[in-house]
Amino acid sequence: MKITKVETLEIELDGVKATTTWRPVFARVYTDEGITGMGEVGMTFGAGAVAAGPMIRDLAKRFVLGKDPHDTETIWETMLRRSFWAQGGGPVVFGAMSAIDAALWDIKGKVAGLPVHRLLGAETPAEPLRCYASQLHFGWEEEHRTLDDPAAYLEAAQMARSQGYDCVKVCPICIPPKGQKTRKRGGFGPAERKLARARMEAVREGIGPDADIIIELNGITSAVGAVQLSELLTDLDILYVEEATHYNSPDAHVRVSQRAPIKMATGERLYTRWGFLPYLQAGSIDMIQPDMGLVGGISEGMKIAHLAHAFDVGVQAHICGSPLATAIALQFEAAIPNFEIHEHHSFCLKSFNKELFEEDLQPVDGRITVPTAPGFGMTLSKDAEKRMEKAEVVLK
Repeated sequence: MKITKVETLEIELDGVKATTTWRPVFARVYTDEGITGMGEVGMTFGAGAVAAGPMIRDLAKRFVLGKDPHDTETIWETMLRRSFWAQGGGPVVFGAMSAIDAALWDIKGKVAGLPVHRLLGAETPAEPLRCYASQLHFGWEEEHRTLDDPAAYLEAAQMARSQGYDCVKVCPICIPPKGQKTRKRGGFGPAERKLARARMEAVREGIGPDADIIIELNGITSAVGAVQLSELLTDLDILYVEEATHYNSPDAHVRVSQRAPIKMATGERLYTRWGFLPYLQAGSIDMIQPDMGLVGGISEGMKIAHLAHAFDVGVQAHICGSPLATAIALQFEAAIPNFEIHEHHSFCLKSFNKELFEEDLQPVDGRITVPTAPGFGMTLSKDAEKRMEKAEVVLK
């Protein structure tokens, strides 16, 4: 079997139903036997997604065309070593590598007639995976909102609980009183602390005493602010604080982990096993959150999970993308020995995102079933594909 073409597909959904930034980028790999596979770049949200498509095509042209898609380890290592820039890291090059790698695993699954988790040596989970309702501050419904008043946080938490979720994730600070996002540095003043406290008290009331809460900080806070919030909210029985600091200084995260009274989770903007290693060695991370669309794909994600397992640290895949990103993460999570919980993002509920694929992967009673169709088991919507920007590189 030989790879004959690699195609990129992108769709700009900024501004759809109040979504500020949303641009899914996919790689579709073709073979000479008519079997195709798809992967996704984990840069759907934020700036930079427009750079991913050209990177996919460049890597494919140089290192992927003409290769056997079964040779995932060889192809991955070639992209890492011969691209030059991958040895320095970053979301664009590793996002592109991730999408290509996932597409190859999709092909391998289709050829074998097996879901990817079975190819990775794992049996299909006997029970659906535990999920948490992620990003409650954007509302837990079809409409995208930014929640301000604590009463709205209470309502969102109650809605998630009524659907069977026994864990939620919410940021108490990224939506200031007037509804505009902010990037808060330094410590928090009395009014800010009061608002954060009121929102989190509302979430605890809404979700009830027998459920978990993860605090999302998105790297917004400084080390001082993260510790301050942890101390302020620890009595609310918080499961983890996520992304307490930015990633440009692992030492800042270490300082927070040493001082904060709540366990730490992070990892959505770390790349490869080498990115996670300093955090694991320092003992500063209690749950890692690798994004399969950024860390280097399934091939590298498995190595990261097993590295964390050696440090007795659990794994939750970060998911903020299309339904394909959910499908890829589920196959990964079903295959690893240290899975903790599955992230179900608020954007997974939005029609502009769900309609990109024919399959709609939604939890039932707070639990989600791992698909067992060959590969990732996902079918791109024909209507959505018609609206996508396409470009390709072809084997000559």
